[in-house]
Amino acid sequence: MSFHSEDSNILQFLPSIDFNPDICKRRILNLDLPGIPDHYTDSEKTLYFSSLISFDNITTIRATGGLLKYLEKMRIGVELEEASVRVPVMDLKVFTLEDQVALDDTAFSALQIFQREAHPSVYKVGQGGAKEGLSLFGILNRCKSPIGSRKLRLWFLRPIRDLDVIRQRQDAVEFFVNPRNMEVVSTLTDCMKNIRNITPVLKRMYQAQATVIDWQALYKTVYHAIYIGDVCRIQPQTVHIFRRINEAFKDDLHRIANLINKIVDFEESKLVGRFVVKPNVDAELDNKKRTYNGLPDFMTKLAAEELERLSDDIQECNVIYLPQLGYLLAIPRLDYMQTEEDFDMSGLEFVFLSNNMLHYKSERTRELDVLLGDTQCEITDQETAIMHNLQNAILESYRTLTEVQDLCAELDCLLSLAASATEFNYVKPSVVTEDVIDIKGGRHPIQEVCCSPFVPNDTLSNQSYGKMKVLTGPNASGKSVYLKQVALIVYLAHLGSFVPAESAVIGCVDRIFTRIRSLDSVSVGLSTFMIDVNQMSEALRDATARSIVVVDEFGKGTELVDGMALLCACLSFWINKGKSCPHTLVSTHFHSIIHQQLLPESPMLKFMTMDSLTEEGELLFLYQLVEGHARSSYASHVALQAGLPEEIVKRGREVSELIRQNKPVYAIDTADTETHFKRSELIVRKFLNLDLETEDLEGFLRDFVLPTSEGKL
Repeated sequence: MSFHSEDSNILQFLPSIDFNPDICKRRILNLDLPGIPDHYTDSEKTLYFSSLISFDNITTIRATGGLLKYLEKMRIGVELEEASVRVPVMDLKVFTLEDQVALDDTAFSALQIFQREAHPSVYKVGQGGAKEGLSLFGILNRCKSPIGSRKLRLWFLRPIRDLDVIRQRQDAVEFFVNPRNMEVVSTLTDCMKNIRNITPVLKRMYQAQATVIDWQALYKTVYHAIYIGDVCRIQPQTVHIFRRINEAFKDDLHRIANLINKIVDFEESKLVGRFVVKPNVDAELDNKKRTYNGLPDFMTKLAAEELERLSDDIQECNVIYLPQLGYLLAIPRLDYMQTEEDFDMSGLEFVFLSNNMLHYKSERTRELDVLLGDTQCEITDQETAIMHNLQNAILESYRTLTEVQDLCAELDCLLSLAASATEFNYVKPSVVTEDVIDIKGGRHPIQEVCCSPFVPNDTLSNQSYGKMKVLTGPNASGKSVYLKQVALIVYLAHLGSFVPAESAVIGCVDRIFTRIRSLDSVSVGLSTFMIDVNQMSEALRDATARSIVVVDEFGKGTELVDGMALLCACLSFWINKGKSCPHTLVSTHFHSIIHQQLLPESPMLKFMTMDSLTEEGELLFLYQLVEGHARSSYASHVALQAGLPEEIVKRGREVSELIRQNKPVYAIDTADTETHFKRSELIVRKFLNLDLETEDLEGFLRDFVLPTSEGKL
């Protein structure tokens, strides 16, 4: 890890221990920010800092802690002060690059952009394996190559605001979804199946550790990359990806492919498990191979000649070759050969005994050692030298190969987005600089896959029609789905993808905030409601006019009045910003906000509801967004649909009606109201006739009031 000092113009390297998550977290908690009162305890400081920075985001914590360590080490701003004076830190501010849309882990999870789940294979689960579950990335990832999937994941993690790049991607997707280009898409898709990640292959080549599989992967990748380049070269160069591929896929690819094809014998390499050179590459190597390949016949002939010189009691012998020892004469051990003295033979030098075979050196085998030497090792050494030369020639084009790999991955991503757009009937959105979100017939990209048919809805958010929409409606009527739907369509537009809608005009946003799902945090020990408040705090602090904020039932985690007051205060804060109000979508069951007019009147505010019908006591959801507000949450209807017993739901309705009318609620096992009032009236009359001076009051309570209230008298 490193930081760059502008003053010294030196790259400073810090040890990795400075980026330990626990150390970095403690370093952050030890900050003395101006807004923190001196009397705050450690737990209170933890709560305060958790509203400024997410302690669940380990990368952010490590980067912040490392930066603080660097500032302290370099004494930025306090160079001339004493060592006890700490570097002043005024505030913590999370920022993003200007050309990227910022989303935190909470937003990725709440919008279900990524969803990791345990792998169904018990073997991979034991190895920490996981797979992508039902998520936006899982649905849209149609990449055919591993590098394409990795690239697409980076795109999903880093949505962009650069209109030029967005439109370049859209143009490519538009070309691929055109039915007239189906053959081109099919050809490119087939080629993508053979594109491999060659970066580790090139690394192993640099370290002289490349295997036969590495050579096959490299050759297959280069060969199909050439084919991809040829296909893209004849396509319209107005599509940016085709133009880049045409410029980057140079003659180096043909040179590398020709060299590998000419030199490497893949079939033989696979058989012997090492690098093997084809014939007609090196004349000297070919001669050695011919000599080596002719050795079996020659050695058989030599063995026959040696057998004629041996005694008659020896019926067979063989000439063998052993590395380091050279050529040897192998003779079966006879019965009379018991001691080493018995092994001596005229004209032969005994070498060793193994498996009842005596091995000797003869004059002819010594001649072979001098004439042929260690042929097999020489062949291997020479092929290894040729392999090193080939590796060096390939590594000269390292930059070209990595650029080709990156462009192939990008092309695979665009083909994947086009395949998804074709299958799910997505349309090309218009991404503009104006502050507007105008969606006609929008659909939820995940929900429509699971539920059919899906009811589309329109969305309009701008300065004229209002940028804050407050949604009310029955439970399970589709409010949360609609909120996520709008956020996901805006998100997809910033990927350069087509979107699930009839048409869409999307203004560039800088950040997507969500308060949808309450994620329990074990890292800081925050309650669910505190996590909800932190999410809202971040949106209130950082949301701009170009942000989109999605809030689903905020305030339900605490007492009713307090939760409603907090929600109204947050919404009023944004409404009072006027034109600087972010695009805000809010769903709530706090109907009193509308009935009691708790929000200020503003052209920025619109009340919407999910339409429904009630026929013969049955609630029918239309899932259609209309202007207005809901009169009830219809919780009892939803409870019946969920399978709650009818008597429980009936009792719930009774209690709800009593509370609504400000009437007392009695336990269900007490007498009815009329009987209760009669008993009360009897007790009151008896008490009024009671002489407090002469009669026993305690006896009256014991003998009359208690038995009467219990119905015993």
